[in-house]
Amino acid sequence: MTGFGRAVSEQNGVRAEVEISSVNRKQFDCDLSIPDLCAGVEEGIRTLVHASMSRGSVRVTVRIAFPDNRYASKQRCIDPDGVRSYVDLLRQLANAAALPFSLSLSELAQQPCCFAEPEPISVECVRPAIETALHEALESHTEMRRHEGEALRADLEKRLDAMEALRLQIAARAPLLPPLHRENLLKRIGELEVKFSPDDPSVRREVALYADRCDIAEELTRLKAHFEHAIDLFNAPEPCGRKLDFLCQEMNRETNTIGSKAGDTLIAHTVVELKALIETFREQVQNLE
Repeated sequence: MTGFGRAVSEQNGVRAEVEISSVNRKQFDCDLSIPDLCAGVEEGIRTLVHASMSRGSVRVTVRIAFPDNRYASKQRCIDPDGVRSYVDLLRQLANAAALPFSLSLSELAQQPCCFAEPEPISVECVRPAIETALHEALESHTEMRRHEGEALRADLEKRLDAMEALRLQIAARAPLLPPLHRENLLKRIGELEVKFSPDDPSVRREVALYADRCDIAEELTRLKAHFEHAIDLFNAPEPCGRKLDFLCQEMNRETNTIGSKAGDTLIAHTVVELKALIETFREQVQNLE
């Protein structure tokens, strides 16, 4: 299922913005885009996201800002003590060598000792804002996926109803096959102008064998059980996409067997319709978690 969530949190002078977007995928994959200073919270983010969804391709983007400028400057700062120490050292060197003291600003600006590195930003400073924004974004993302899931469930239930209606059509037609076969058999024998009795044991045996070959009661029962199992999976609390995907394979297998065993034109046409519905059902199942 697709989903999107965004949240912003400001804590301890840190502003964290988290965006989460996901699309359908059979496996779970998390693409994380975060500033370098947040590397310490990367694994925790992946764990929380995976806990909210079992499969899908999700992208998480984290942006950090410092509204109060506490950590905003990443440029080096002048170190007054370092400047004085360096100048005094040069002056002493010039006096010791009896040389005139000369120092330009450009020369001074090239000395690392005259500058202080900015205070590094600790990951613990940004962690609270990130975690709060992440939880809120996940809630929004999950809510959007929940709404889509409800719409998908309603659509899949309608497809199941249509599939069950076709199954019932086949079930109503199945008992008529042996009598129809007997009638056709007698008609073909009659066309051969062969003397025989309609109650001939050979005829009864042939009809009995045909009735056994074309018996699709078990397949129809299993197909109904698969439909009912699908409804049970809809009502289960855990994700059901993978199980439904496998169940579609079983539905298709039973339908193929029905078509091959029945050997009836009308049932064959209904089987084609049923297989088409199962395929559209399976395609829709791919959108479920």
